[in-house]
This record gives sequence, C-alpha cells and structure tokens, in this order.
Amino acid sequence: MEDEEQQESKDEREMRQQLLKAALPHVKEHGWSVAALQAGANDLGFSRSASGMVSNGAAGLVEYFEDDCNQRLVEDLEGRAEELAALRTPQRVRLALRARLELLIPFIDSWPQALAIQASPAQMGTMLKQRAELVDDIWHACGDTATDYNWYTKRGLLAGVYAATELFMITDYSPGYADTWKSLDRRLEDVKRIGSATTEARKYANGLLKNLGSLAEWAQDSLVNAQRERQQRSRP
Repeated sequence: MEDEEQQESKDEREMRQQLLKAALPHVKEHGWSVAALQAGANDLGFSRSASGMVSNGAAGLVEYFEDDCNQRLVEDLEGRAEELAALRTPQRVRLALRARLELLIPFIDSWPQALAIQASPAQMGTMLKQRAELVDDIWHACGDTATDYNWYTKRGLLAGVYAATELFMITDYSPGYADTWKSLDRRLEDVKRIGSATTEARKYANGLLKNLGSLAEWAQDSLVNAQRERQQRSRP
C-alpha cells in the first residue's frame, strides 16, 4: 500500500512538471496565470481543472521557470568549463550573469508581472531561496572557495548586481539589450571597487539585505512603468 502511494505521488509530481513545462509557451498570451496553466493542460489532453495540480497557481509557474533557468545555467556553465578556466574571475562572473539574464529574454514582456508575483509576501521566501541558489551556483562555477564571512559578502553583492540588472533589463529597448550589458558592466565595476575594501563591502552587502523589504514595491513600480512604456510604444 505504501509503495502504491509513493508511486502515485511520483506520478503526480511528474504530471505536475509536465503541466508546468507545457504552460510556459502560453505565458506570452496569458501572462503568468492560471489561464496559462489551463492552456498547457489542454495541450497535454488534460481537463482544464488539471491546473489545480499547481496549488499555488501563477506563483508556482514562476517558481518552476526560475528553478528551470537556474538548472539550465548550471548545465551551461559545466559545458563551458574549459572556456571559463581561460578567463579571469570577473570575466567568469560576467559571463555567468549574462547567460542567466539572457534566459529571461523570451519572457521579457511579462517579466515585470513575474517579479511582482515573486515579491509578494507569500513568495518572498521562495524568491530569496532561488536567488541564493543562483549566486551560489555562479560562484561555484567561477571557482570560489571562500568559507569565511567573504562567502556571504560575495553572494550578497552578486545578488544585488543581478537584481538591479534584471530590473534595468525589463525597460531596455536597445538592440540586443546592449544597454543592459553596459549596465551590468558598470555594476560589476562598482562591486569590484567596493570589494577592494572589505569593511565597505560588508556594509554594502548588509544594506542590500536590509532593503529587501522594499522589493515588492520596487517590482510593482517596475511592472506599471514597463507596461506603460510598452503601451506607448505600441501606439501608431
């Protein structure tokens, strides 16, 4: 009986993953929503009610996408180990950050909505966990072996760079997101300069952590501004 329950649980998890994967192509039309999940269910031949397998709805879809992107980045960096080995650490970090940000491009029009969902009180813990895993994966791929307080400082700084560049990216209309990559370079240069002073770096990282509470408002503002700008651009 226990084996049957475990198998059923495994089958449910697999169906849930299939549903989430099938829903992603519908985000462009329906946004990060239950409607996208229902469209995915339809593609798989499931009833629309199957979307209930994702108990947290739109938030579950965003969470799945972020986990998938993080895993794809890990696999990409592992496959580029020889290329990374030939670079200096700052170049490795830049390559990894850009590779991760580029995964957002197919969903960039609706990404402000995803950010707002992530920044809600119910999802803040999940978002922070996923960001922590992301920066840890990047530093690991870049050969970081720190075990003292620098471990936390480096990750705090990198998380700040990623978040700031991500928010810049959602309103960037330059060809190939050239302005985003310039912004990334500027922020990495700032971190490099701050990093030369350990005390200042710790203060900077701690400041980022203290300001996480304003992320929800920041993401909501980004959503409104991005949507307004895109509407203006679509007018004849």
